[in-house]
Amino acid sequence: MADIFKREYAGSMDSKYYFTSDKLRAGLIGATASPQTPNQIGELTSRLNQGLKAVEIGAMNQRLLDQVPLKHFTEMKRLNKLTGAEATLHAPIQDLDLAGFTQQGWNDFERKESVEKLKSVIDRAHLLNDKGNVPITVHAGGFPAMKWQKEGLHKGGEVEEGAKSIQDQRSEMIIVNQDTGQLQSVRYREKEYISGKKVAWTPEYSMQNLNRTSWDDEKLRIMQWKKEMNEVQDRFNRLDKQRLDLLKKAEGKKLLTGDERMELARLNAEEEKVNNYRDETYTHIRSLTEDMYNRYRKYKIEGSEVEKKQHEHLFKEVLSRVNEDEEKAKRIRSELSKISERYKEAKTESEVRDILDDRKVLIEKHDEITYNQSEAIARGIEQLPAPKTWVPVDDFAKEKVSSSITEAALYAYKKYGEKAPIISMENVYPEFPLSRAESLKGTIEEAKKKFREELTKDKKLNISEKKAEEIANKIIGVTWDVGHIYMLKKYGYSDEDIRKEAKKIGEHVTHLHLTDNFGFEDSHLPPGEGAVNIKEQLKEIESSMSDEKKKNIKAIVEAGEFVANFKEVPHLYALSHLESPLYSENLGPTWQDIWETQGHYMSGFGEIMPQKYFDLYGAPGFSQLPSSLGGSAGSPERGRFAASQQEET
Repeated sequence: MADIFKREYAGSMDSKYYFTSDKLRAGLIGATASPQTPNQIGELTSRLNQGLKAVEIGAMNQRLLDQVPLKHFTEMKRLNKLTGAEATLHAPIQDLDLAGFTQQGWNDFERKESVEKLKSVIDRAHLLNDKGNVPITVHAGGFPAMKWQKEGLHKGGEVEEGAKSIQDQRSEMIIVNQDTGQLQSVRYREKEYISGKKVAWTPEYSMQNLNRTSWDDEKLRIMQWKKEMNEVQDRFNRLDKQRLDLLKKAEGKKLLTGDERMELARLNAEEEKVNNYRDETYTHIRSLTEDMYNRYRKYKIEGSEVEKKQHEHLFKEVLSRVNEDEEKAKRIRSELSKISERYKEAKTESEVRDILDDRKVLIEKHDEITYNQSEAIARGIEQLPAPKTWVPVDDFAKEKVSSSITEAALYAYKKYGEKAPIISMENVYPEFPLSRAESLKGTIEEAKKKFREELTKDKKLNISEKKAEEIANKIIGVTWDVGHIYMLKKYGYSDEDIRKEAKKIGEHVTHLHLTDNFGFEDSHLPPGEGAVNIKEQLKEIESSMSDEKKKNIKAIVEAGEFVANFKEVPHLYALSHLESPLYSENLGPTWQDIWETQGHYMSGFGEIMPQKYFDLYGAPGFSQLPSSLGGSAGSPERGRFAASQQEET
């Protein structure tokens, strides 16, 4: 009955808006709370007093979020019920990177920590609404990782005479070493060689070159170690080996003079040094080749499928040889353990000497097998192509973030079922990872795929593939920021290019951020006060939506800096720019037509919600209520739950 009453008697101040000039209903428009304070109750009350039906609360970092008591979330839920509003939540902005990047590079432990933080945000979001499915906005990327160029760059490699530039390329990007987490910047350069040809070193071309040269450097290091070891061994064999053997035979016959015994001791020491050097060299070779083989198996390689199969076949032969040697080595180790038992039982000096001689022979055989193994592996590694150890941060983040979303979504669904909050990844600036439509779309689709697989293979949940897909589409999505993507303008992209970005991502959008700018900085202007093609983007997104999603989606105006600088409420700017109708029946003038219109009886409202209402009373909706009832008449509080002036001081 309450819903019917609201529908029939909803007033013209309702916070509904329209995506396109066709005025198709899409949902609620709202505003953000300040993320700089833990007093989110005060922030929520202030926005509700302005008549908003959607408010996005949140905190700049985990420290501020943790300063918001849990009881405040349940109290905010009560406020939402009283006013018919719905709050959404923004995860910490500064210290939550689901890929696991830090200033020092990538670390999987950081990724896991961010997942745990997100689980904590999920629990708090669920407290905000009994209906569940509260959208949680999470930044897809946490730091600048690339720069874009619409045109003017050439394809990597030799630039042919008169070659046209290619479209939509990265002029600079950060790459990450998948094995170590190290980050490195590569940028577009054109070089003129002595031969006269020009070569375009795109970021991708530089990255591929780095993969090849670093792999070749490691091969060269192995060859250098072997060369130096062979030189030491050859020098000893040429100068001292024959003399040492003669002295050893003479020692057995007890024919050595005092000087010869001293010479024998010196040559024995020299031989031991040579053997130790060989041991150390083979240890280094084995360690490096094992590490290289691990990277070769773990990371993809360049080349065709035929080439890859050829390399695999080649290395299978090497592995077969290594495995045979390993079986021999195991047998020798078994014999050595038996010799240790014999040594414990030996009673005479002669028995001990025989045992030690047998042990020495076995150790020499074992060492020789180990050397042969290392040699075989080294020869095999020398013929393998370079793996993709260095990859673009954007590609790397896609795999890591999709895994993190899957973990968090599983936690949410297992704990809250169909009412689980929505994990909604936001595109940040175009320079940040996963902030172009194509890469963000790929991440979300990969996350949904992994999530479906985890749901269906869990026997306890007993969920069909169709149901798993429905759940994935419901609780994993995108927060599309129309202002962030518009910052592609500074790289030469057109409004049409940016409209296409919105079209690519439309089917996955579950939440919206509305803000305006001029394509250079995230200016946080109200809609209509900058150059962003907001309505064109929204129209593309709307065309991909089901009626159910259109009815429930919320759009949050991010104009905090505008409010701080000009002391104006941005809500009316948004209603005007988005052509929201004045009356709930969708008849008559729009806010754009009537806002600030002055006239006589029957000619309009006059100025709607003037700033002095907010200056004097805090809000028009509660201006006549006493503070004990949540109003602000005669008080500077701006609502019962806002901080007092003394508290703020």
